Amino acid sequence: PQAGGRPPPSATTTAVETKPADWNKLNKIKDQIYQIYDGPIDENLLLEGAIKGMVSSLGDPYSQFYNSTEYSRLNSDSSGKFVGVGIQINVQDDDIIVVAPIDGSPAKEAGIMSGDIIIKIDDKIYTGKDIDAAVSYMRGVAGQPVKLTIRRADKELDFTIIRREITTKSVRWELLPGNIGFITLSQFTSKVDRDFEEALDDLKKQGATGYIVDLRGNPGGYLNESVNIASNFIPKGEVIVSTIDKHGNRKEDKSNGGNYIGAPLVVLIDVGSASASEVVSGALKDYNAATLVGEKTFGKGIVQTIMDLPDGEGLKLTVAAYYSPKGTNIHKIGIQPDIKVEWPTDLTVQNYTKEKDVQLQKAIELLKEKMAQ
Repeated sequence: PQAGGRPPPSATTTAVETKPADWNKLNKIKDQIYQIYDGPIDENLLLEGAIKGMVSSLGDPYSQFYNSTEYSRLNSDSSGKFVGVGIQINVQDDDIIVVAPIDGSPAKEAGIMSGDIIIKIDDKIYTGKDIDAAVSYMRGVAGQPVKLTIRRADKELDFTIIRREITTKSVRWELLPGNIGFITLSQFTSKVDRDFEEALDDLKKQGATGYIVDLRGNPGGYLNESVNIASNFIPKGEVIVSTIDKHGNRKEDKSNGGNYIGAPLVVLIDVGSASASEVVSGALKDYNAATLVGEKTFGKGIVQTIMDLPDGEGLKLTVAAYYSPKGTNIHKIGIQPDIKVEWPTDLTVQNYTKEKDVQLQKAIELLKEKMAQ
């Protein structure tokens, strides 16, 4: 399952039934197409269009049907390698929002930022309902350019970006002065929990006695990975996240326990921290296991299940809302940091240094205080 974003069950409405649906209507329309439509007909495309339309009618941008090509691309994302511009996007109020550019990607190098709204791709308008088409279009052949028109605050900006192969490394770490272990977690890909534990252990061997985990710009991923990562800091058996489906069935994911419970910990968050990032930060906040520094998170409170279908196709459906240990659902609300520090508007990828990163510097200051106690 993946963490994502939809209202909790209590905020949803069930379908209003007027009269039973006439499913024979599909066959009747197909028969009419074959009888009178003057043009080539691909029956497989007719069926795919009908299925996509049915899923789209749910009104949930996170529920999607994938043909074999699209499903292969989705799986390549999870493996950490694909061709494109290198951004994580989602839908909010029918806008396509940049959750975060991927570290080292051409999009990040060009200046695309978390919170940017994509309004055009190569001068064609795209809205939230077109997110699948937008993703597909931004993919392509390495070396080919694509123009993104984005809205940032009250300005429209154009970026011409050259597609290339994106290889993502989800966990990076280094020892900062003062025995501070600094871990950057960019997304919750498959088996990222192992890399995260390796980072903790390696930093401890180097002498780290306190840790900063950077979840800024992390759009989420697999729910089980977020549970495993949070377990490093939360006692065994404690609830990390609970999910409730449309039937009211409740499932609790509990901590496996870890070797860093009670370790001084600060977590960096911002508007690009979404989904599984919010599961981790929400649990750590509820248990007072970490101090959150930065800006309010994105606000997605759902779980999605991806099902394999015949012929290499796939179906992703929103199946539940998730809640923090204290029962909080953050859909369209987000998580507030304990210490709010805004990103400096004049700090870009081109002129970035750790010394100019006021959020990181505040995290270092707070962690030193924790370590001295």
